[in-house]
Amino acid sequence: MSDSRPSPAQVALKLLTRVRTRGPREVLATGVGRLREFISSFDELVILARTAGGEPLDRADLVFVEATSGDGVRYARDIGTDSASTFASRLTDTTRCFLVTDVNEVLHATWVTTRSAWTRELGGYLVVPDGDCYVYESFTREAARGRGIYPFGLKGICAWAAEQGLKRVWVGVESGNTASLRAVAKAGFEPHLTISFRRSVGRLEVIGGRCPEERIEMLCLSSTS
Repeated sequence: MSDSRPSPAQVALKLLTRVRTRGPREVLATGVGRLREFISSFDELVILARTAGGEPLDRADLVFVEATSGDGVRYARDIGTDSASTFASRLTDTTRCFLVTDVNEVLHATWVTTRSAWTRELGGYLVVPDGDCYVYESFTREAARGRGIYPFGLKGICAWAAEQGLKRVWVGVESGNTASLRAVAKAGFEPHLTISFRRSVGRLEVIGGRCPEERIEMLCLSSTS
């Protein structure tokens, strides 16, 4: 099943966890940023892809692992974007989470779906072509940034995807996020399309990237999952 839009109860749980993990200052800053987006904003989501495969990086200081429902407590503690219960509820046969850890904590988390995922910025679902997967909602703890952890995780996912018989790996990055764009380029991803979106007093307009009625060949946006 798809990684669906969270319910109001799930949003409340996720917000409470975020406050506990990252502190009220960051949550307040995020809220102010989203209010500004609501009033007036413009951005672009760059969609990149690469062929599945390759060898995962071998690093003695890091461990790449697929998460299970039992990782919910440490995900909530170290990443903070889901509570233990909302984290576990998102894991399915088509929606997975991968972690990069050291001895003590989770340093990075990334979600992967082979079906579709709700995308708040676009107000819809990004739908994955048959036989591919999509990487999204990636986060590296601030203290761990600058260590090449995101490319390390992406290469692990590309190797995993090939083992699952998948063909391509997709990822979306906001155009202004130069650090993430550099990271995905280091992992071998190349841009394929750009989806623009703007808001004016809450009204969302999305330009490009809509799913065609015929067979889907590229990652695209749909109002349903």
